[in-house]
Amino acid sequence: MSVDFRVRDFAYPTRILRLRRFFERSQWLPLEELVSYQNKRLREVVRQAYWHVPYYRRIFDSRRLKPEDIRDIRDLEKLPFLRREDVRTNLSDLRADNAALFRPGPASTSGTTGTPLQFLVDKPSNILEFAYYWRHWSWAGYRLGDRFADVRYDYFVRRADTTDDVWAYQPHLRRLLLNSMRIAPDRIAEYAKALRKFRPRFIRARPVSLYCLALFLRERKLNGIQFQAAFTGGETVLPQHRQIIESTFGCRVLDSYGHMERCIAVSQCPHGGYHVNPEYGIIEVVDTKSTPEGTMVGRLIGTSLHKMAMPFLRYEVDDLIEMYTDGRRCPCGRTLPLVKAVYGRKRDVILTPDGRRIPSLFNVFHYAPGIRFFQIVQEDVSRLVVRIVRGKDYTFHSEESLNFWLRRFIGDGMKIDVEYISENDLVRDHTGRPQPVVSRVSIW
Repeated sequence: MSVDFRVRDFAYPTRILRLRRFFERSQWLPLEELVSYQNKRLREVVRQAYWHVPYYRRIFDSRRLKPEDIRDIRDLEKLPFLRREDVRTNLSDLRADNAALFRPGPASTSGTTGTPLQFLVDKPSNILEFAYYWRHWSWAGYRLGDRFADVRYDYFVRRADTTDDVWAYQPHLRRLLLNSMRIAPDRIAEYAKALRKFRPRFIRARPVSLYCLALFLRERKLNGIQFQAAFTGGETVLPQHRQIIESTFGCRVLDSYGHMERCIAVSQCPHGGYHVNPEYGIIEVVDTKSTPEGTMVGRLIGTSLHKMAMPFLRYEVDDLIEMYTDGRRCPCGRTLPLVKAVYGRKRDVILTPDGRRIPSLFNVFHYAPGIRFFQIVQEDVSRLVVRIVRGKDYTFHSEESLNFWLRRFIGDGMKIDVEYISENDLVRDHTGRPQPVVSRVSIW
């Protein structure tokens, strides 16, 4: 859910409208025309990377490559993968020397693998992001200017006097902000009141937050709140969550997959199909394995087609994608490639003593400098263990800041213990990746 509708980042109406018009046509184009568009964009990004990005200039020269050696998607195999650690250790060399032309701004990942990743986004990728979401939402009937609700936390935790607020309204965006950190049975009536007052037609949220909102409304018999569509992203939508959300709000859930690095976008249409957006970026799937159902599962590699201030070529996303092998098409008629599912974005949830489910607690680690890796362990509903692998910049003030923001998110009802560990002590999943959250309580 990487677009935040900040006016200053998307104030390019002519460019947005031009790309939007193309996106309206391109979803129906033959696949070979979409591939031709990708190759054209790829050549432009490669020229930018070679002539203006020191990191890629070294890569190309070490392999005796020139920009004209990368003409189409197949030629990408001549380049190595770009890992997260490569980005972290070569951040300055990945910035284009002409980055200022593209009005860059800082961005970072959410830190679900244990530590956030810093990088740049820019004007072309902001335009892309707006046009992409505009198209996806329009599949459900959204028109620019329609009222919508946005379930999030960041607006509310920035200031002490808004942390406990349930909602805020932004009239210039026609957006009702709902605090994802205060969704609990004893406050659900406040959410219902705000939704009835502003009557948004659409709602956007992480699946767990939206499920909690729907579940508590049902339990308190606060009926009659409906939307034209619910847009989710950022984690896997569990089938039981989808069922509760759709039956409570009387609408379809349209899911999406993306990331702040802006290399890959997958969006669900009203017929239920998950469509790759080839105009957004290039997807490669490696290390594929067959499944008993006849599909293929592999690791995602993404190449940005619009990011110029800091282009990413063959970026290792680390998530998994399941693909059909029978060439099936979606009943919606769109020619955008169809996949079965994208995995790896489900986040474990923290349960608080007052009944709140917090799906994004790892965001607090943005506010504590010097943390290399972290892990949140919940043994029971009254206690949280925060395990820290310290970096060289970690200080006493880092711990103070961490404790302050943890309390801002979860309140005073839980005991919090901070433990300092080595990287080898982190609990890892079956792929060997550290788990950001380890929960040993039942949250439903």
